[in-house]
Amino acid sequence: MKNNKTFFSVLIAILFIFLFPITVSANSSWHWVSSKRPLDLLPIVIILTLIIEIVLINYLAKVKDLKRVIPVVSLANLASFLVPYIWLGISSDNVYSFYTSEKGIFYAINYTVSATPTFTVSLFYLLITLFVEFPIVYLFLRKKSSNKKVLIAVIIAANVLTTAMTFAVEHIFCHGEW
Repeated sequence: MKNNKTFFSVLIAILFIFLFPITVSANSSWHWVSSKRPLDLLPIVIILTLIIEIVLINYLAKVKDLKRVIPVVSLANLASFLVPYIWLGISSDNVYSFYTSEKGIFYAINYTVSATPTFTVSLFYLLITLFVEFPIVYLFLRKKSSNKKVLIAVIIAANVLTTAMTFAVEHIFCHGEW
């Protein structure tokens, strides 16, 4: 019964991505009207994300090996950070806009895979983060954790929390318009 609930929850989340996509007009002129852009906040968000994920995984999942947790969580976050770049680099439709964007470094992708998104963190970005980070963290730390189910839950919760935090920070501090 629990597996059915999980399956249907994931299915509903995926359906929402496709039913309510974020659309972006082609050849439009997006500009930031706030003094801050997502790129300006990136160093703070990276530091907070690493601290939160390291603390939660090390202490809540009872890994208790900071020398192992810090590099693993850092590697996983670096990998999830690079996936959107690789995605855009491979996509023939976005190569030109990716390399010539005047908006600065693009560090996350929306459902539409646009080089000039309204906001860079979305539900799709959360799914990418979980898809990339979860296997790395779990595979390297599963033997260090006393309870694998708790480790799985903490990895997912930590990524949901940090992605939601990044989303909130961007929506509070970054404003733009077409």
